Amino acid sequence: MGSVERAKRDRRGIEEGKSGAFLLISDYFDEVESRLKRSEIVADKSIDLREFSPQEGMLRGRLLLVDGSVLEFMEYLQEEKRLKYRFHLMDRHGKMIFRYDNAPHHNVSTFPHHKHLADSIDESREIGILEVLEEVEMLMLNSI
Repeated sequence: MGSVERAKRDRRGIEEGKSGAFLLISDYFDEVESRLKRSEIVADKSIDLREFSPQEGMLRGRLLLVDGSVLEFMEYLQEEKRLKYRFHLMDRHGKMIFRYDNAPHHNVSTFPHHKHLADSIDESREIGILEVLEEVEMLMLNSI
């Protein structure tokens, strides 16, 4: 086995961690990009992917959806934890439909995770862009 192959094997073993299933941040970025390319509701996208280490990175972006609505998002991940996130969906006129975030500014039972709606703050759980995209797709299907 050459030194390059050995280094790859050693790196993979470290990055898999205790569960054996830990994905590199680049794998997560690839999964997000692939899912966005396959989505039938994304008309245009602007995404910035930043890898700080094999286990740490940030993605932020803006998706223009086929109905004219916009989803702006940011996720900061370290290892298997989503340290900071926000997902802000607006209609074509800029009015908020919902926003998920984990900023510690609302006292809910799922603190700090919560969901802003037009007239309320709801409990939530930690959520990522792939789940939010799925929710938006369901909203759009139900509005047809």
